[in-house]
Amino acid sequence: MKIRRDGKAYDGGDATITALGQVWEEVTAIEYGTTQEHQKNHTIGSRRATSWSMGKIDHTGSITMMMNQAVALEGACGGDLLSIKPFPINVTFVDGYNKVVNDTILAKFQSQGREVNTEMGLNKQYELFVLEVEYNNV
Repeated sequence: MKIRRDGKAYDGGDATITALGQVWEEVTAIEYGTTQEHQKNHTIGSRRATSWSMGKIDHTGSITMMMNQAVALEGACGGDLLSIKPFPINVTFVDGYNKVVNDTILAKFQSQGREVNTEMGLNKQYELFVLEVEYNNV
């Protein structure tokens, strides 16, 4: 791989989050990932694994948003984020060469609440119940 010394890396300022028909401008962080069970298989007569297997796939995620975004969503759904059915969240990045990366997360809110402290710009991290993640599906 050649290092582009004049290339610009993807960063948070290059990302756009869209969900429920709108751009979510008040998101400060989104995290999502995929894991798959793996196991070593052992057989009689060997102290070492003789094969391996792959099992269930699971997805996790969370989204951190400013209070303004959360209150607007709560207003749109009658105050109960947990009642919103699973919906796609698109996370789109564009680098300095206009290469687009788009991930789609099918999820619903698994938590709701507030975090109030002495800091300016209140925000809260919400756990997501993630059903599926499609990586780089431009």
